[in-house]
Amino acid sequence: MKPRVITPPAELPVTLAAAIGAARADGAGLDAEVEQAVRTYTEEAEFETQRAIIEQTLQVTMPRFVPVIELPRPRLLSVVHVKFINPAGEQHTLDPQDYTVDTEREPGRLLPAPGKAWPATAARINAVEVQYVAGYGPDHTSVPDCVKGFILRRVAEQYELLSASMVAGTPRLLDAERIY
Repeated sequence: MKPRVITPPAELPVTLAAAIGAARADGAGLDAEVEQAVRTYTEEAEFETQRAIIEQTLQVTMPRFVPVIELPRPRLLSVVHVKFINPAGEQHTLDPQDYTVDTEREPGRLLPAPGKAWPATAARINAVEVQYVAGYGPDHTSVPDCVKGFILRRVAEQYELLSASMVAGTPRLLDAERIY
């Protein structure tokens, strides 16, 4: 299941100054262009690793509760809400005491709390909605160096400052963070 971004990251995973340095861009006129390049390569890193890099709110939906709900795009930081449509067609928000959030495992997951079971849902698509916050943290200080290195190298590649041998190794920088 692919999550939908509800609240995108508020910050970049690398500083704009570092990206401008990697691009060897000169002048404030290129700030917006370099920032866009960072955003583009951040999306590439998220796709390659199947992770949320900077803290963001995501949402997944499913037709019914499954025994264990795995939440894509780790690192799971918190659950905003779990909503469901009951057999009568009414939407309800599940009490957080009724489920357990596992933030230690990647990807993170939700399970019924001990002694509890998932409620019955209507037979329809998107009967269950889980909204959650994922990412390494709120800003560049929480991002692993290998991810920062990937993004900065991709920015440098865009501005043709790396040799062909360095470019070939750039995708490998994400291997340690990739979810298989």
